[in-house]
Amino acid sequence: MPETTTSACGAYVCSKAGLWKLVVLISGCATFAIYADSEMYLGSRLKTFILASFIISWGISLLLYFFRVTGLYIHMNSTCMSFDSFDYFWAWISCVNFLSMSVVLACFFSNCDPGCSGHRGYCNCAKQLTTVFLGVLTAVFYVLEAQNLRLYAPVGTGYGTSWRGLWRMFILVVGGCAFGLLIETGYVCRRSAKTGCDSARLFVLIVWCTAWGFSCLLYLFHICNFSSKVSVEGKVRFGAIEFFWAAFSCLLFLVGACVFAGFLNCDRFETYACRARLAGDICGFVAAILFGIDAYQLRNRRPIWLFGATPAPSRR
Repeated sequence: MPETTTSACGAYVCSKAGLWKLVVLISGCATFAIYADSEMYLGSRLKTFILASFIISWGISLLLYFFRVTGLYIHMNSTCMSFDSFDYFWAWISCVNFLSMSVVLACFFSNCDPGCSGHRGYCNCAKQLTTVFLGVLTAVFYVLEAQNLRLYAPVGTGYGTSWRGLWRMFILVVGGCAFGLLIETGYVCRRSAKTGCDSARLFVLIVWCTAWGFSCLLYLFHICNFSSKVSVEGKVRFGAIEFFWAAFSCLLFLVGACVFAGFLNCDRFETYACRARLAGDICGFVAAILFGIDAYQLRNRRPIWLFGATPAPSRR
């Protein structure tokens, strides 16, 4: 390796970016290592998926760090995306991954004392609580890393680093947890359930997926810089579409959560399925509140004919 490349690699290790990447890797490694040691993922496909998601995000981040240290990243630039741009992109994906997986994991605590009082079950519960804390902390570290790399962000991704983009991403994470938990526990009821349970839960799944799916599409339009080109016959602005859909999504999630609450079919929340359904219903109510706040923030973008509003210029 040439001397200039070696010195550049050494400079990266001791630089602010290199040290911060190392902090992110240590935090991420501690997250999945403690979770794996707790063995709480055994016997559950969802918890196993959470562990795999942690390891995949951390593994690719470690690979990117290795490419930086060895100088191989110089040979990995392409015409469509540079190495720095991919590093920025992966930091944001890892942030979403660690945050969403930590939120889902927090919904599946076992009935145990979070303190470690000598019993293995108690210790495992404490380890799971530590995993959630470290997972959220690692997500914050990834956000800060992405901010340090924002100069290398691909064209059109400025929305993702703005407060509006972060707010919308948080709403999508909560909404995704709501219907994800519903799917995980099964939306097909038992024979002993109330009449109409299957239809009710299927209705909840459809309305939640519809609200969340179109909201994701609007978010992608912003990320890909298509928002300025989207209109309906040139009369309806993209901001007005966002306002209407945020308000409609609030209604859909609220109705879905109310219907789901009537068909939990749980006298006591001692089983895995009952706790998961309760967590999904709570996430549904929270998502409805967040969409309502989002619609209120977008109120100045509604059309002039609606309540005499004067739409403000679009801001990101």
